[in-house]
Amino acid sequence: MGKITLELEEDFDFKLIGISCHSKDYRLSFELDRTLEFDFFKEENLEIKIKEGFAEFSFYSYIDEENYTEYYLLSNRGSMGYLVPEEKLSDYFLVIKGLINDEKEILKKLNQIKLVLKAYSINVEELKSKRNLIF
Repeated sequence: MGKITLELEEDFDFKLIGISCHSKDYRLSFELDRTLEFDFFKEENLEIKIKEGFAEFSFYSYIDEENYTEYYLLSNRGSMGYLVPEEKLSDYFLVIKGLINDEKEILKKLNQIKLVLKAYSINVEELKSKRNLIF
């Protein structure tokens, strides 16, 4: 009997927005809920294996079942370093999976939040550590 190998292709089919904000994660989550009419839920911290061991990152989720879209708010700074080290200017990431027509409108609203210093779109394909964003 021959050996069968299974190759899985990773799915990076999502939008990524970097958010520079010096506030705590719960405060930013509250402001996003208010401004974007979301309802983020605090999940267990996301645990990622890094060179030194495991790092934990703050993790919130909101599932918009009506529009088939998932939103995740992740902290870029964790217990032992960065989730995406090449994006050190981003304190948080907003990951958007599913149907999205209004990314520019979301960016506009994010940049109007007083806590947010800057929100900007990130090309996931250009990131070296993009695998850390698959959960």
